[in-house]
Amino acid sequence: MQTGALISFKVSGKNNHTNVNRFCREFYGYKDKSNKGKYVYERKGFLSEYPHIKVQRGLIIINMDDAGDVIDLLEKYNAEIFMREIILLHADKEKLKASLNEKYTKKRILNELE
Repeated sequence: MQTGALISFKVSGKNNHTNVNRFCREFYGYKDKSNKGKYVYERKGFLSEYPHIKVQRGLIIINMDDAGDVIDLLEKYNAEIFMREIILLHADKEKLKASLNEKYTKKRILNELE
């Protein structure tokens, strides 16, 4: 039985609009457009390094092993945080596997081999 973390957060309470924008770009990533939209670059965010499920705005499911890193970043922006340990369903496990990127997979495999 694999467990995960359900993390709910709200950043806007104690921060101004500029800090909230900075958080969203760092956490989720963003599309950078140049030359009046002619070129589009995908800028990866913090979450692109970890398998996750974005349930809705301010609510994510992540592996329990990675929850500490996410909490640390949220605390950096003085976010209101609520976290619960949950049991992952088979569908959740499949979504988390599908959201893995190649870098994370290599990192996890190397850690398991040690």
